[in-house]
Amino acid sequence: MSTTVRPAEQSDLNELSALMDTAVLELRNQRGGEALSWALDRNIPSLHSLTSALEAPDTMLWCGLWENVLAGYAIASVVTEGVEQVVLITDIYTTPDVRDVGVGELLLESAIAWATVLDAVAIDAYALPGARESKNLFERFGLTARLITVRRQLR
Repeated sequence: MSTTVRPAEQSDLNELSALMDTAVLELRNQRGGEALSWALDRNIPSLHSLTSALEAPDTMLWCGLWENVLAGYAIASVVTEGVEQVVLITDIYTTPDVRDVGVGELLLESAIAWATVLDAVAIDAYALPGARESKNLFERFGLTARLITVRRQLR
């Protein structure tokens, strides 16, 4: 059984777009998902988001493969905090059927390796309150919660 990760290419964008659409639907069904979807601007067409990520010089887009089939993706960007660089993982998604074979782990390892090469001081990512699998994945790699956003709906 083979699990691999590689940088995305232009030819991957249609498949990645379908994965992102699935990821956004899954995200919106989770507690806090709608707000995060808006914060990440996931209301624009996925193909546009992915093309922008692929072309941005300060962003990486990876494909996660299981048995040579695209089964996940991750997007990370460099953000500046003062004079320091931090890598922010805005997206990390795998299809439900490969969540226990290491695709997500390899995607996260790729983002951490990229951040290390860039000499970033930290790596950040998002996890929703009920997304136990995501939170567990991040914690296995040493990412811990440092900010909790709370909200009360008024309408």
